[in-house]
Amino acid sequence: MFHRKNLGILGAGTSEKARALVDRISPGTNSSLVKALKKVSGNSENFKIKEELPEIEEFREENKKEKPEGNTEDRTEENKKEKTEENSKPGSKIGPETDFKTGKLNKLAAGSYTSFFNMETPSGDEFIRLIDWLDRKREEKGASDVTDIRNLSTLPSYQAELKKIVTENRAYELRKALEYIEYRKVLLITGIGGMGKSTLARALTDFRPVGVPEPFYFDFSRNRDAKLGDVLEKLASCLGAPEIADFRKERRAAGEVDVGKLIAELKKRSQSWLLFDGLEFMLEDRRFLEEGMEMFFSALSCSTHNAKILITSRVRPVLKNGESLDEAGEAGENLRLFGLRTGFAVKYLTGKGLSCTEPDILEELAAGVDGHPLALKLLAEFVKKSGDIEAREALSICREREEDAAKKAKKLFDGLAGDEKELLGRISVYRKPADIKALKMMFTEKTPANAVTRLLERSLLETDSCGNYWIQPLIMEFASRGLENKEEAHMLACKYYLSTDLPENPGKKEELSLAIEAHHHACEAGAYDLGAWVIYRSNLYLLLDLWGDSGTLAELYGRLLPEDPFKGEVLLRKEIKGFVFGNSGLTCSRLGYLKKAVEYYEQALKIARETEDWRGEGNRLGNLGNAYLQLGDPEKAIQYYEQILEIHRKIDDRNRESADLGNLGLAYSRLKEPEKAIKYFEQALNIARETGDRRGEGKRLGNLGKAYIQLEDPGKAIDFFKKSLTIGKELNDPGIIRFCEQELKWLEAGS
Repeated sequence: MFHRKNLGILGAGTSEKARALVDRISPGTNSSLVKALKKVSGNSENFKIKEELPEIEEFREENKKEKPEGNTEDRTEENKKEKTEENSKPGSKIGPETDFKTGKLNKLAAGSYTSFFNMETPSGDEFIRLIDWLDRKREEKGASDVTDIRNLSTLPSYQAELKKIVTENRAYELRKALEYIEYRKVLLITGIGGMGKSTLARALTDFRPVGVPEPFYFDFSRNRDAKLGDVLEKLASCLGAPEIADFRKERRAAGEVDVGKLIAELKKRSQSWLLFDGLEFMLEDRRFLEEGMEMFFSALSCSTHNAKILITSRVRPVLKNGESLDEAGEAGENLRLFGLRTGFAVKYLTGKGLSCTEPDILEELAAGVDGHPLALKLLAEFVKKSGDIEAREALSICREREEDAAKKAKKLFDGLAGDEKELLGRISVYRKPADIKALKMMFTEKTPANAVTRLLERSLLETDSCGNYWIQPLIMEFASRGLENKEEAHMLACKYYLSTDLPENPGKKEELSLAIEAHHHACEAGAYDLGAWVIYRSNLYLLLDLWGDSGTLAELYGRLLPEDPFKGEVLLRKEIKGFVFGNSGLTCSRLGYLKKAVEYYEQALKIARETEDWRGEGNRLGNLGNAYLQLGDPEKAIQYYEQILEIHRKIDDRNRESADLGNLGLAYSRLKEPEKAIKYFEQALNIARETGDRRGEGKRLGNLGKAYIQLEDPGKAIDFFKKSLTIGKELNDPGIIRFCEQELKWLEAGS
């Protein structure tokens, strides 16, 4: 059955051609494959035998040199034992109907994807040889063939030692995952924390077809505040398709239309791989925290495109309709990871320096943590520190309580952390990799000078080539549970981030990440005034709005306010409260929540009047006018515009007076009173010319053109639009240019 499926997808021609191909791939193939070949016929157009055979033959010959062919019945007793264990795994497809006997993997790397033949339990060495062969082929192919991805994301580190461990210990899971991803768009890898989901997903990327560029990678564990716009912006850069991130230029939140642009881009490509790691950080009770993120993954799962999507998550996400993500469409599939088999686990412990420990004791220890990879790592360090007797006693207590592998890992962590446990807990408040200065910020008078080195030696702390330190997510959870004074640690983290310098002219959100982290830690420490000051001091409120990232702004303001900001106690000074309420209203307006925006504006207006903040009062009146105009209530908008006009005339703010008059003109246009609208537009135009406000002048000329259309005077309308267009081109203002060109085109077509 599996052979027929493979050959059918390859588009085999006549049975004779198919048999000839397989004879060259695997001489002496078994009878089940021969039977499958007899059922393959027709559809010879897609069978690229001339292109594929040279590469198949080359890999076949290389395998012959490295490993002589022989009867697979001569396998060792150990291999037979591993085969028996594997066949007992849940979901195993090995059986009479798919009677693989060669024990070898032959690779077809031509065409759109990889087709595997003879895929029964290939060994780690065979996988390694295959990866090396693929890497060599990619080098030969050269960068010129993969220019469709221009800005590669950085995949997790994958050293040779780890690669060997994965290919040996996860051969079954690799084979199963490769079968899934061959025919499906989405592969969801689940399992408890520390089970090796990220590592397996990373390993799978080595088996992508030769012509497919390095995969796009996004780690939610290190981007826990990520919104749909953040992911799409990175994808736009990676794929070299800036139109996917047009929402930034248009100063709006990312939505369905932008996801549609991504899907359209993926359809153009022969194939792309996208890896999303740690999706559980976007979930709460298995449901997505952000509607946009749910829509994004649902679209990737259900849409027709050529991308391969790898997702890791501790839990299976549930969509709004109650379905799991991997059930959203026929493409979805789920691979749940379990612990390593005992033999492999013992081999791992031996390689970690426990070669002197008795094999039966190692087996007992490995079984004690259910083969949980992270627990094995901690176990090795624990035994070296405390001895195997103490480790066995600790795990014995765990077994009596019938605790799962993660809880057993926590027990080992507690025994391993020792004097550095408090420091590790304080370091755990950092959400992103941090440098040594950040770590030393968490030192106390009692912290040993070599504390960081000791944590590294015990595998409780990791470091990368850039000199940054980070903690594995599950270890981070363990460490944070025992932290007594979290507020103090968060305050120190905030102090660290505030001590760093921001770029002079930031152009994207990533360049403001240090300020965003400072805000996060200030809020976690309960220092809400400081959190608001960070938004103001670093110009987050201006820059994120300019870049159209209203979703992030909404989250930043939301952290400063209670769940119900209009009833709950707001722990901010009154002046700061006015700033937060007013800007929260602007953000809600950008996101389309106009009624909620009005509530925020009304609170901000009340505070401005209480503190006699004339300028703040004017701003909030204008905001309310704009909101009601958008809500389709121009009469109410006029009431607010008239109040603000009086204030700006009183404080002699000519530019704002011009804007108020323009807004009044717009409101009367909405009321279908073009004569009154023209009166206000002309007053606004005169002030703009007096003050040298060319942009304001261009806008008012365009407003007048629109008003004369209402008066059914197209001649005057065209004249005003042309004058406005001239100014727009002079200033290179896309808004004015686009507006005038559209109106002129419509008018000229009508004439």
